[in-house]
This record gives sequence, structure tokens and C-alpha cells, in this order.
Amino acid sequence: MRHIDIKDYRGDSSVRQLLVLAADPVGEQGLQDLLDECENLQVLAHFTKEGDVAALAAYRHSDQYSLCLEYLAVLPEFQHRGLGRALLEELRALHGKNLWATTDDDAIDFYRALGCVISNSAGDPRWPGVARYLCTLPYLPLLSSQPKEDPEYEPVDGQLTRGNIRIEEPSPSWPHHFQELCEQISMALGPQALAIEHTGSTSVPGLPAKPIIDIALLVPDANDESSYAPALEQAGLVFWHREPGWYAHRMFKPPAASGRMDANVHVFPAGSPESLRMMLFREHLKLDAADRQAYAQIKRQAAAQLLAEQGEDALVMDYNRIKEPFILELHRKLFDP
Repeated sequence: MRHIDIKDYRGDSSVRQLLVLAADPVGEQGLQDLLDECENLQVLAHFTKEGDVAALAAYRHSDQYSLCLEYLAVLPEFQHRGLGRALLEELRALHGKNLWATTDDDAIDFYRALGCVISNSAGDPRWPGVARYLCTLPYLPLLSSQPKEDPEYEPVDGQLTRGNIRIEEPSPSWPHHFQELCEQISMALGPQALAIEHTGSTSVPGLPAKPIIDIALLVPDANDESSYAPALEQAGLVFWHREPGWYAHRMFKPPAASGRMDANVHVFPAGSPESLRMMLFREHLKLDAADRQAYAQIKRQAAAQLLAEQGEDALVMDYNRIKEPFILELHRKLFDP
């Protein structure tokens, strides 16, 4: 396999057929528009022994941590030979990045078999009424390490959170509170919300937690605040802070007077290592009772320690600092290649 320049293959019958399979363009003009789009993408192709293109993957660099797969297709006579898998694994190894794509029911089993993390996604205007999914293929070395640059913490309309760090027993209401916020965010952002995931301890059945709903909101570009922040603020959420140096993280919260349960809406770009850690950590704790119980004990100990040291004016960041060794050790268990 090798990279090709679509400008050199606009008239190639195999490439044209592959793009029709990948995107179902409307008529010849739709195909020409698709070829124009692919001229601005990188394209990795698999060739037959005769030198014909049998499969291709068109992609772009989403950010320093991820690739966005725009189009993937294999000619019918070469399907079920592992060519699609080989293309994506080559891209992940070549660039050392997570790989993400949106797809529908026709391809979801392929991405699931690859080992992708699957999230429900917003609909795509190009295919109205069709269920869509965000599929992310992790590159484990990115998940087992943390960025070394300054996170560049910048308060916006929020401040560092203080108070009595209390741990509550799991409540059946927590998923309902998440769903309410999920619908609010989805209505505000539409297709811009590539995924809205319930994360953190309130997302794990049977796990005690601070009564705060954590949400990972994945967007195409978290640094492009104009594409989502005004809509979230108009929907009633408060832009709390930004951390551009930590995976382009932004955080929003419902106002205290909203009557809603407290929540942290963490905005990350799709393919973010931190959002993948959140989701894989959640899934592991759902399945592993021993680690779930150990984490519950660490959480209670951290809350008790802060109550003894700082009383009713404890910093949440100190609570997180006490838990961090356990979390990092579990990350090494899950993500070290």
C-alpha cells in the first residue's frame, strides 16, 4: 500500500467506484465534488499485483493526537480479505495517533471488530434520518502517557471549586440526570456534538461518587470555541474554564440556580486520549468488581482526608490529586502496550 494523490486518479475507474461506495454521491456532479474534496485529504491505497487500486482510506490530521477517517472503501471483489483493517492499522502505526470516524449501521460491526470505542453520534445532514456512530480506534501509547506542556488553565465564568467533598452511595437517578443534560446539549449543538458520553463515577453502576454528573462532549475541534460555546451558553450552560494545553479541554456547568443536578461538561476534540481514557476506565470498572471496590475505598479515604485537613473548604483538585496514583496505576494496567 502507498499514498496517492487523487489529482492523478480522477479518471481511474476503481477509485471512482471506491468513492461511490464510500459516500454514495448523487450523480456525476456529486462525484466530482467528492473528488475535489479528496484532493485536500491524504489518501492511502491498497494495490493489486496488477497495480490497480483495490481499497482506499481518505483521511486528515484532526490534531496532534488523532486522525479523522473521512472515507474508507474496498471493491466488492476484494472484500472480506482484511484490506480495510490493514489500511487503518497502517495509518495508526504510521502516524502514532488515535483514529476516528463516523459511520452508520452498515459499517458498525467492522469498526467494533477492529476494537474501536463506539459512541452514539448526532445525525449527518447528508444522510437524514440515519443512525450515526462515532468510532475511535485507540493508539495505546497515547493513552498511557500524559502531555508534558502547561495546561494553561484559564477561568472564564467559573472558579476553582471548594466545599465539603462528600461521597454518596450510587443513585438510580444519576443516569436520568445525565440523559436530561444530554438532550439539552444535543438540541443546542446538533451535528456539532459528535458524541455525548456519561463518564466519571456516576456512570458506573454500584460505584459511590460525588453527586456530580461528568459528561464528555466530543466535537470536531474544541479549540474552535465559536462552533459550540455560544450555543451551549444560549442553552443555559456556564462556560467555566478552558485548558488549551490539556487536550484542548473546555468545561461547562449548569448554573447553581438552574435546579439541575451539578455537572461538569468536559469538551474535547474527537479522538482525544483523555476522552478515551474516561470511557475505557468506565467500562473496566463496570466489569471488574475488585477494581471498582478498590476505587470506592480510595474515594472515601480521599474525602475523609480532605475533611480532616481542610474541613468544609476543600479543593476538588486536591481530592483528585489524592486519587491520582490509583488512577494512573489502573491506566498502566489498561493501556501499557
